[in-house]
Amino acid sequence: MSSETTVSRRELARRFKGEPNAAIFCMKISIWVGLTVAGGVLALSQSWALCLIGTALLGTMFAHGVEIQHQVLHGQGLENAVAHEAAGIALGVPMLVSYADYQASHLKHHRYLGTSDNTEFFDYGDQYGDGVTATVGVWANRLLMPSHYLEFVKGVYRAIVTKDDERHSSSVNRRVRRDHRIILSLLIVAVGTSIVVGSTAILWLWVIPMALIAIPIHALIELPEHYQCNTDSTDVLENTRTISTHPLLIWFTNGNNFHAEHHLLPSLPIDRLHDLHREIGDQVTFRHSSYRDFFRKLCNGELVDKV
Repeated sequence: MSSETTVSRRELARRFKGEPNAAIFCMKISIWVGLTVAGGVLALSQSWALCLIGTALLGTMFAHGVEIQHQVLHGQGLENAVAHEAAGIALGVPMLVSYADYQASHLKHHRYLGTSDNTEFFDYGDQYGDGVTATVGVWANRLLMPSHYLEFVKGVYRAIVTKDDERHSSSVNRRVRRDHRIILSLLIVAVGTSIVVGSTAILWLWVIPMALIAIPIHALIELPEHYQCNTDSTDVLENTRTISTHPLLIWFTNGNNFHAEHHLLPSLPIDRLHDLHREIGDQVTFRHSSYRDFFRKLCNGELVDKV
């Protein structure tokens, strides 16, 4: 990053600062829990129409939960450390996401974006748009994210045999193993209960919403963040994309649409990113007026042009 941008970042950090609002965070969690429970109730309905609506609602809430989890891993949530960690773990369970693993990988991503040490927790294939064109196979890999399940299985194996992941420190590895053991235990209980009572509820309450709804939605949220940006640059105004979108989508992505602003000031409370966007939005090289605009240009091969 240039010295000019660094000075600008320091000035912005001085002007845009504040503490995360625990009350707002609790409201987000309450809405997430409420809508997730509503989805579960509908998914168990005898009506196929209500069942499908409930399954879709569950999937969207699973994806939304990971967006809230992203806020938690940046230390923005509850003041009580134990409750904060518990919230982070719970938000990732529906999509088989280890909170500790996601946190460690994501913070490295912030630190090393634009360098060869950059890492990403989620891999939807053709991560930054440097590979092959968008064929059906590429889109299937992007939206179904098979590598995510493979990494989860590897994590479960390491948790069972008590083996460290060389990417992380010993303390982080202990937390990662803890997360995978929790998720594995819940999976065993859910599958076992379904077998004992002869119910297929687990398919409608977990498997289908996760695999067919949540994973694709999450991939569509994550894809624009750095795709075909100048990811060989360490300047976040060039290597990260911002999307100005409808308030409902700002809520659903939990402010992740202001991604360049988030990378510029990662410590800035998520709920204040829109303030920073008003200040520096026009300086972001890759920006769009909506998600529709991004995906239209992606499908038309127009993203390489600065917008």
